[in-house]
Amino acid sequence: MGKRLCYNTMSRHYMYMLKNLKKVGANATIGLPVSANYRREIRTCTTTCNYEEQLYRVCNGKNKKTCGYWESVKTKKKVASGKTTYNKNKKALIIKNMKESDFGKYMTGNKKKSRYVVELVSFGK
Repeated sequence: MGKRLCYNTMSRHYMYMLKNLKKVGANATIGLPVSANYRREIRTCTTTCNYEEQLYRVCNGKNKKTCGYWESVKTKKKVASGKTTYNKNKKALIIKNMKESDFGKYMTGNKKKSRYVVELVSFGK
């Protein structure tokens, strides 16, 4: 049999995921350590479902032309996204007015730390 996660580890993992349930148009605060750039894996479904990796470079004064937006790693083109910034005081990546293309796995540039942002879908009123 494979490894089994203990109850405490799983409950902490799911509690964090519940904390990161967001609706389209909401603001998201994603706790990640300071890094020069961040990555995310977004699931794109047209005829088939694939994961697309995207890169965000934090602006530092020297990289004005290549920072402050998400770009596809494969095509090197800008990707539509909510306004993204990094708050050093909160140690968090902040995305304002989230779009459907903003949900997925967020990582530091070296992929050592990661967090998921999951879309909250509600039915009814």
